[in-house]
Amino acid sequence: MRRRWGIGLLLPARFLPDRSGAPAVAPPWTEPDRKIPDDLLTYPGEKRDLDEEQRFAESEPLNEFFSVHPEASEFIVDHGRNFIKPAVVKLARAVHRLRRATRMKPAAARPATSPADLTSALRIEAERIGLSRIGIANNDPKYTFPVTDAEQLPTVIVCLVEQDWELTQKIPSDEAESAAMFGYAEGMARTAQLAGFLKRLGYRAAPQGLTGDGLTIHYGVASGLGQLGLNGQLLTPEAGSRCRILLMTTDAELTLDEPIDFGLHKVCDECQACVRNCPVGAIPKTRKSYRGVVKAKLNTARCLPVVAQAAGCAICMKVCPVQRYGLDAILDHREKTGEILGVGTDELEGYDWPLDDRHYGPGETPQVGEEIMQNPDLVFDYGRKTPPPGVEPIRFTGPKHG
Repeated sequence: MRRRWGIGLLLPARFLPDRSGAPAVAPPWTEPDRKIPDDLLTYPGEKRDLDEEQRFAESEPLNEFFSVHPEASEFIVDHGRNFIKPAVVKLARAVHRLRRATRMKPAAARPATSPADLTSALRIEAERIGLSRIGIANNDPKYTFPVTDAEQLPTVIVCLVEQDWELTQKIPSDEAESAAMFGYAEGMARTAQLAGFLKRLGYRAAPQGLTGDGLTIHYGVASGLGQLGLNGQLLTPEAGSRCRILLMTTDAELTLDEPIDFGLHKVCDECQACVRNCPVGAIPKTRKSYRGVVKAKLNTARCLPVVAQAAGCAICMKVCPVQRYGLDAILDHREKTGEILGVGTDELEGYDWPLDDRHYGPGETPQVGEEIMQNPDLVFDYGRKTPPPGVEPIRFTGPKHG
């Protein structure tokens, strides 16, 4: 069996002192209550063709990216040592907590609680332990990988943790990518705590690792936490919403959330900063159906080489006004000026490019040469849809499922 960069290697690190200097996690978000202008409204969540989704799920089932492309994952980890290393101890402790929560047995008896009351108690506990917000959706086999790490139960709880806002504004950099790793560590640890809460009430709960056992953004949209941006990210209404998404499944009967129209599709259409500023033109300006979902499908073959070699790149996140300012500030500015906040300014669209140490302003993009795009050491077969023989998903929580 092919050797993978493994979570098992992290576990001894949990005994080391944490000298990462990780920033404090932002407080939980308040519930959005802003009325969205009528001219921004389109449709809740995303446009979906359920029959088309099912057809693709049967003919080309989704698989975890790093299992399908193990060579690329090894290259990314090797080139990401500077941002992974500071978070290793926190990641190791978070994985340990995930595994401990997974092994925990549910209490023998369950309280006589209605789904509404249990959901309310769950949200209160999620806020108490510091999750930015949670959403609740049905577990959809079309969006869950065939081989999974954690047990698959009927309901998915989507757990968001906001990563540090100030470090995120330093995109692209090792500091910004370390902020993402810190966010994943906090997310896993707090999701494990939430699983423990449900198990103490007698319910089964299965927290998942940082890669997730399915498409995390799908569940974020399905549970009303945000909408899909042109940049391929889950855009939520909050400022600093470059958040880490962790999933957990449960057999608890909860009140399901629904997709919401936050007006973000038209905000993206009016903005298009990510389209203009992508260094390799990997983001289309218009949406079309892909696997039954209307979206702007990123060109992974162009995006991945830059992400792997330019400190995670993430220019599409740096220049997103929703992720920097939050929806309220954008709506206020648009109401006063008719424009999207920050567009065309260096504050939003300016960045320092790590491959040439130059600063690029609005609409300027670095020249990305063949040495990056065609690096022979980065093996990436875009046409591959299933893991190569002998490759299985990274094990965060324990034995094989699915």
